[in-house]
Amino acid sequence: MNHLTDEKQMEELLTRATPNSTGGLDQRLASAPWTTRTANRRRTLGVTTLAVWMLTLILVATPQGSAIAQDILQFFTRTESDTYYQPFEDIPFEETTPFHEQCGIPIFPTCSVDEIRDMVDFEVKEIGNIPDGIYYVGATGGPDFVELKYGYENRFDGNLSVGVDAVEKPSAVGTGIVAKSANVQPVQIGDLSGEYYTGILFQDENGNVSWQPDDPTSTLRWEDGGSTYTLSYYSTTIPLSKEELIALAETMTTDPVEKQPLPPGFIR
Repeated sequence: MNHLTDEKQMEELLTRATPNSTGGLDQRLASAPWTTRTANRRRTLGVTTLAVWMLTLILVATPQGSAIAQDILQFFTRTESDTYYQPFEDIPFEETTPFHEQCGIPIFPTCSVDEIRDMVDFEVKEIGNIPDGIYYVGATGGPDFVELKYGYENRFDGNLSVGVDAVEKPSAVGTGIVAKSANVQPVQIGDLSGEYYTGILFQDENGNVSWQPDDPTSTLRWEDGGSTYTLSYYSTTIPLSKEELIALAETMTTDPVEKQPLPPGFIR
């Protein structure tokens, strides 16, 4: 769910917490002033052809233009700083996931893809070619977002998730928040434009948020039809390159997908 921004971050917080501990990162992001998706895609209509040509020339030909181009993002919104404070609120994980009673919370999802599709009014595609060694674990979400969770049999090998939210109904997990200095790269996913970066914004137990550029989390984000997709992959032992993640995204489908049953004793 980034959109739930980062499962690894949530699990690290849970390991420090008591069984009744809470985490409201998603709810806090939902009320953050920079989370409006329309700001990400705001276009200026009525620009002349000459002005567009001149701007393109500047961006391509000058170092200053390259720096400016880095900040013109389509699918992400940058924070104002790489470090900041965001106070915790006493909000249970369950309250950030409206479908938790039927489908569980994001780190323990239980619904099938078909079940979660029947619960929302926007298109939900799933990975059509699941890599060897990775299993579909489950799905959960709410009326305006869905998270599909995948994982390795050994959970310490990492995890893969796909967040889906309706383009015109931005949710806490659909904000696409990225650090000020993150190296966000434009990519092509088949005929679709997307953006990619590595690293995470990590919030410690005191509410301090810091950019971790060396964290092995890769995030790929794009729009397809009326849905925005955020594919996140984390592993310290089984790396997947940008090109491999793009190839994975290109298999997203609404067709039935054959899935391996979860191994006995698999920990969700």
